[in-house]
Amino acid sequence: GRTVGQIASVLSAKGIVDPGDWPKCVTIGRIDSMRVVGEKESDLERRYYISSRALTAAQLAAAVRAHWGVENRLHWILDVSFSEDASTVAKDNAPQNLSMLRKIALNIIRADKTDTRKSS
Repeated sequence: GRTVGQIASVLSAKGIVDPGDWPKCVTIGRIDSMRVVGEKESDLERRYYISSRALTAAQLAAAVRAHWGVENRLHWILDVSFSEDASTVAKDNAPQNLSMLRKIALNIIRADKTDTRKSS
């Protein structure tokens, strides 16, 4: 029920990005996107990227979509199943340690093929 339109643009970082700040930056990219859900159209969303690879606009668009696939597959599950975003743990290394434990638990659950029913 959602339509997404995106336009990807890339240009060389040479002469634009200071090599002292971003020594491996080769490409600057921009993605302009809009969503339509039902009758409601979103505002234009503009995101910028830097890359150490020389990318075409199509390659940039594919890389960004792949990134959001990871975001949706991993982080959404961690939040819904493990309430990761609601965690108030903030002392020392505890947030990183708990995040790692959640990911280990998720990988163990995914590796268990004995029960193929969907469960949470």
